[in-house]
Amino acid sequence: MPKNRPLVELKGLSYTYPGSDRPVFKDIHATVCRGEFIAVIGPNGSGKSTLARLISGLLQPSGGEIIIDGLKAGDPTAGETVRQRVGLVVQNPDNQLVAAVVEEDVAFGPENLNLPPVQVRRRVDDALDAVGLQHLRRRPPHLLSGGEKQRLAIAGLLALKPSCLVLDEPTSMLDPLGRQGVLQVLRSLAGAGKAVVMVTHHMDEAARADRIWVLGNGVLAADDSPGTIFGREHRLLSSLGLGLPGMAELACCLANRGVALPPDIVFIEDLVDYLCRVLKQKN
Repeated sequence: MPKNRPLVELKGLSYTYPGSDRPVFKDIHATVCRGEFIAVIGPNGSGKSTLARLISGLLQPSGGEIIIDGLKAGDPTAGETVRQRVGLVVQNPDNQLVAAVVEEDVAFGPENLNLPPVQVRRRVDDALDAVGLQHLRRRPPHLLSGGEKQRLAIAGLLALKPSCLVLDEPTSMLDPLGRQGVLQVLRSLAGAGKAVVMVTHHMDEAARADRIWVLGNGVLAADDSPGTIFGREHRLLSSLGLGLPGMAELACCLANRGVALPPDIVFIEDLVDYLCRVLKQKN
């Protein structure tokens, strides 16, 4: 499938919890392509986790539809195929670890598909390579660090060969080093052609995505690049009670003090590159 053809399509998506008359969100239109890394941000209660569960098939929409790889989610004739296309990683990796040894945990899914042992072994090897845990394949999961456990949970899904990974706050329980390791894996997976949708409350993590979805006030308030979201749309984020990544906040403060800076500075590399160009021009 071409990278620019949508793998996931949200068409007029709405959701209202049973017993409530107030939708969590409504009329969301968005797409995710293979090889794209999407970050989902928004204030508490905006429906980020609900959206993750809808895309992964754990919830059914109240309105609109979700198309996964050309198949309508919720269609009884396509249900199993759709579920194989999308995998969900939750906040606490301990909730997804099932075996006593790392490689056995990764093998659990493929073995339940009744695949031949040779295929299972190949999938385990490929998944552990993808998340950088090959050297820990014989270690018990309870002896892993938090970041290693989360990468193991991702490996378990990769062994099932989904086209799209949905992650709900996968780094919220991790230290900075663990967060960095998980983000590196996700960027690598997107680079290899997987679609990645990550819910996060860390703005510096969202800045590493290709695009950002901003949920707020019951709608998809913005869908754009990190440079646009944290630059030109910073007033929207402020109105929703959301902050900026450190470097984008610094750039915003400098701009407010009269320093002429581009509106899309997100990383320190962006600021250094811009200042170097300015200094070269002056010399």
